[in-house]
Amino acid sequence: MRGYHRLHSIVIQLFLFFFIGTTLPVLIMGFLSYNKSASIVEEQVSKVASLTITQVSDKLNMFFKKLDDSSMMVLNSKVVHGILEDQDMSKYDLTLKVKEGKDLLTSIMINSPEILDVYVFDVLRNNSVLSADSLMSIPDQWDSAWYQSILEANGQAVWFGLSDTSYLKQTGMGFPVFGLGRAIRSWDTGEIVGVMFIEIMGDVLIDELNHVQFGDTGYMYVANDENRYFYHPDPSMYGKQSQIKLPTGLTEYNLNNNKTLMIPSRLNNGWHVVGMVPLKELTADSASIRSFTVWIVFGSILAAIGIGYFMTRRIGNPLVQLSRLMRRSEAGDLSVRSKNVGSSEIGQLGRSFNKMIEQIDLLIRRIAAEESEKKKAEIRALRYQINPHFLYNTLNSIRWMAKLNRTNDVDQSVTALVHLLEGSLERNGVFIRLGDELEQLRKYMIIQNYRYDHQIELRIDCPEDMEDIHIPRMLLQPIVENAIFHGIAPLDDTGVIQIRISSQQQDVLVQIEDNGIGIRPERITGLLSHDQDHSKHGMTHIGLRHVHQTVQLYYGSGYGVWVESREHEGTRVTITFAKERGDAYVQSAARG
Repeated sequence: MRGYHRLHSIVIQLFLFFFIGTTLPVLIMGFLSYNKSASIVEEQVSKVASLTITQVSDKLNMFFKKLDDSSMMVLNSKVVHGILEDQDMSKYDLTLKVKEGKDLLTSIMINSPEILDVYVFDVLRNNSVLSADSLMSIPDQWDSAWYQSILEANGQAVWFGLSDTSYLKQTGMGFPVFGLGRAIRSWDTGEIVGVMFIEIMGDVLIDELNHVQFGDTGYMYVANDENRYFYHPDPSMYGKQSQIKLPTGLTEYNLNNNKTLMIPSRLNNGWHVVGMVPLKELTADSASIRSFTVWIVFGSILAAIGIGYFMTRRIGNPLVQLSRLMRRSEAGDLSVRSKNVGSSEIGQLGRSFNKMIEQIDLLIRRIAAEESEKKKAEIRALRYQINPHFLYNTLNSIRWMAKLNRTNDVDQSVTALVHLLEGSLERNGVFIRLGDELEQLRKYMIIQNYRYDHQIELRIDCPEDMEDIHIPRMLLQPIVENAIFHGIAPLDDTGVIQIRISSQQQDVLVQIEDNGIGIRPERITGLLSHDQDHSKHGMTHIGLRHVHQTVQLYYGSGYGVWVESREHEGTRVTITFAKERGDAYVQSAARG
């Protein structure tokens, strides 16, 4: 039994989890080892491929160097220069020179079997073309493209790519040829006196390059400095512009959606040898390692799934559920309870959580009840302050009319006061229709007009559909009262009080504006303050502050009273509150 209870311990469960989890790093290391070995193989393959490209480049350089040396033999031949430059030579001497020159060209071709023919053209076209082949006639080449390009090179070697058509004879050869040309300059004047062209068989070179292959699809190509193919495994590409940008170093290129390593090398004649190495094929030997690694990773994933499922069922799910219950309780839902109350540490945590929530719920209910009573007491206290204030001012007005023996006005005022007092009684609750509140204001103005010799005009602008909105009783009367006593009374002219009521989405705006003497700017900021000294002003502005406090108690701190005033121009008081009854806010505030 003791061992059974130990298995319920979260410590033992975590130990088992981490014990099994220690095998995962071994699997990860195997996977990383494969990646490392694959990268090493790739690196070694790239080195071998680079070495192959270097060897091919060296062979091509030797091949082209041999051809270049052959061309230099022609350029440095006194016989060739004599034929091209000695214009006063007799026909007999010229014939001897030509024969001697042909012997030179023939010896060059014998020493280089890959050379098909060597031709020397007189730029002045005075003498015939010098060639080792005396049987073949040569078309007029002085205006050909290759002839002009040799002249423009001004003595530098010019290489011409592989072609199935002879550059010299302009006929099909049945096999690819390429050429080498140089301009022959006079030793005395430095002017170009001739053009040499060597036509070379490409079979030997192509056979050598065709043997270079990387994998099943890898290949090598040779391009000139204009990035045109000199050699390509596909003969149809000879002389065409390459769509692959010449690399400046080892470059990875996506060739037909295959990762390909481009290995470049530059020949001495300015051409480029580029090896296209398919890494996928060259690293095929690591496929068995990869397969083995994949199986290991797959087994590790299955093991991780099994362990994760076990930990989720035994430890993870209870903790996640308890976390969710905590977030719900944090959001205010105190009805949540944990079902995990087993014998393990998590079960003990669940029981403690349930007990804590029960105690918090009980405490909040007590605090909510106390806060609700406190809010109601504050509202009643405000009401008890506003009503005496209103009654004080009204009776004071009647007292002055009595002193002036205006008995009829006193009678009418007392009658209106009785109606006002009946309306202020909270028989039907503390809320009243906005339309009834405005009617109370009209009765109140009857009393004030009896007191003052000049009339005070009350203008009310309220849409009919808003008269059914419920507001706290006596909410507007204190503002109107302040406007009369502190704004209009000091005037010697007729006073006007304008009340405008409008709707803004879910809120109501009440603007009470008078044309009185206004308020000094330094006093406006303290009108609504709780800390203002009331002793100097007695009941002055008490109604304004209590209306502001009443609105905030019923509707929240986002609502209240705002005062705007300019001296000698009047005052505007704006009251904002919600369309919904404010006692709902009192209930929710108490519960929150």
